[in-house]
Amino acid sequence: MVAAPWAAVVIATAIPYRFMQAVFIDRLIEVGGEATHYGTLLGTTANLAIAAFVLALWGRAVFARACRLAAARGAPPGGEAWRVSPVAFASYIFTGTLAELIFYATLFSGIGTIMAAIVGGLAIGTMELNERASILGAMRLIGRYGRELRIVTALVIVFACASLVAFINVTATFGFGMWLSDVFLGADLSRWSVLFSQHNRRFVLATIAGAWIAIEPFWIAANVVLVRKAGAAETGEDLRVWFEELRQS
Repeated sequence: MVAAPWAAVVIATAIPYRFMQAVFIDRLIEVGGEATHYGTLLGTTANLAIAAFVLALWGRAVFARACRLAAARGAPPGGEAWRVSPVAFASYIFTGTLAELIFYATLFSGIGTIMAAIVGGLAIGTMELNERASILGAMRLIGRYGRELRIVTALVIVFACASLVAFINVTATFGFGMWLSDVFLGADLSRWSVLFSQHNRRFVLATIAGAWIAIEPFWIAANVVLVRKAGAAETGEDLRVWFEELRQS
């Protein structure tokens, strides 16, 4: 993709949030039913996660704009990719937060998590279509482009499989690194074997975070392209482009 260099922006801004997200979930699991007694600890972690979340949303917005410009021009975008519309970003803060709330509310529910992924994907895909600061307008755009439920659900399933593959690859990378250290350095890795084990909840959460960071640019690009093609089909823009290509050939 011609917007690929901009993937570094979304990855760099996603790392702090995914790390804090893993820490927050780990602490929730750790305190369990005693969460009410750890309000200060959880509150501090949540505040840090929220700050990192806003940064991550901005990184996604920049990358989504870069993808849209690249798709429209067929060439890598320049500095204009940084100029995200304040109105569009404000709308995305709301819709992105809504998707995140759905995710946390349905963390252990398969259907709810799929719904959160659909809303989150369409939120970033439709971000630049928001011309006025309106919560209802942003939701209408998501509903409009979410009508093809089979397509967006299939996209979520494809990326769920990609997440699993990325998780396996990240885990295997740690294992391969330990194997190299054992073979070439002869290091005592008994302690590291415990830390980098699937029995270590924190390692598993960190690996899941790393896997999602790896596929997040592709997820954003796929949703931007999905919304763009759906919009072109609605307006007849795709037919105009097709006739123009025929005329030039």
